[in-house]
Amino acid sequence: MEPRKKKETLVQNITYMAIMAAINVVFVLITVLVPFLFFLIVFVLPLTSTIVTLHCKKRYFPIYAVATIGLCMICTMWQIGDTIFYVIPSVISGFLFGFMVEKKVPSFWILTITTLVQIGISYATIPLLNLIAGKDVVVSFATVFGLGEFKYLNYVVPCFIFFIALAQQIIAYMVIKEELPKFGYTLNEPKELPFSLAMAIGAASTLAFAFMFIPNCGPIAYLMSLISLLFVCYAIIYLVLEKSIVIYISLGASLVVSMIVFALIYSMVEEPKGLILVNIFFFIVAIIVLINNYLLKPHKKDTIK
Repeated sequence: MEPRKKKETLVQNITYMAIMAAINVVFVLITVLVPFLFFLIVFVLPLTSTIVTLHCKKRYFPIYAVATIGLCMICTMWQIGDTIFYVIPSVISGFLFGFMVEKKVPSFWILTITTLVQIGISYATIPLLNLIAGKDVVVSFATVFGLGEFKYLNYVVPCFIFFIALAQQIIAYMVIKEELPKFGYTLNEPKELPFSLAMAIGAASTLAFAFMFIPNCGPIAYLMSLISLLFVCYAIIYLVLEKSIVIYISLGASLVVSMIVFALIYSMVEEPKGLILVNIFFFIVAIIVLINNYLLKPHKKDTIK
């Protein structure tokens, strides 16, 4: 099958973007009318924005973004908070996803960056939502799940936003991965773990421990721990797929050591910050990645023929 060609003319771009914007509006309306189907808007919007980015010229994307956001706001004026909290972040992260695919950015970093952008924009919209609603929307949303009076609600919010953002990008990734060949693109999936991944694990875990001891920054420490966990899961998958007995023993031993240290220190840590101690294991995984990739593996040397 020959790759689909990008839309070239203004009419072609506008027509295609109008169709995709209409699809977004339909899903938003369905979500408003049937609230428990909110997962439709959560997963569909980043996907459509990514497709538009790959299929249309970049200079026309602002037209699509403004049209999508504007139409969604008009169609959900009685519940405009959904558009602000879901649609705007999804349109932006979807554009970034498509843009980075074109630039051959490694797939893992595409997932990570778009997830972090989605989290940042979602957090930035909360004050606006509070102003429009005239109440704390976080507490209102938590009440729906029976967590309105939960003592550590401020720790739950970043975790919830993180998992929603990550789920959106993973769904988009899974679908786009199958569709990319039709547009003449392929995902850049490195065969080896990059040095930057080990550094990212160390940086995220260090920030988690740093925020752990700063007053009122416990929720940020949890968010950093989740980001580090994302890096670690990716690293462990790669390490396990290498089928090395040395790696298996190293991971198993590091897990045991981390659990012992965790048990010894946990009672000394202020609640509910004890779980942040899992970053001890994350640090060790980062070290294993470095040792495996740069000390144990033979590296090719330049030769002169």
